[in-house]
Amino acid sequence: MMLKISQQEQTLFFAGALDRETVPTQWPFKLLKKLSGTVVFDFSELALVDTAGLAWLLHQVAQAAKLGLQIQMRHVPEQLISLAQLSDVLALLPLVKEDKGNAV
Repeated sequence: MMLKISQQEQTLFFAGALDRETVPTQWPFKLLKKLSGTVVFDFSELALVDTAGLAWLLHQVAQAAKLGLQIQMRHVPEQLISLAQLSDVLALLPLVKEDKGNAV
């Protein structure tokens, strides 16, 4: 399964799979350098995520902070929330309020 990341203004739309097969294709991730302020990661079309995808996302959140950006994650799949809970890193994911209700 492929990963497609498209940009619409300050929102990055993730579609397909964010896993150990696709993460290397996004390294280094240059899209953040072109943005400013708040950046939304929209996962409404994300079909699959694994621990490599979770680690990559955590790295992007850290990179964004260094660039002075704030990330918001929307439409976060249950699979990603479960992985983050198992890895004890859920608090590190900048979920927007509408998704946090499902995560508790």
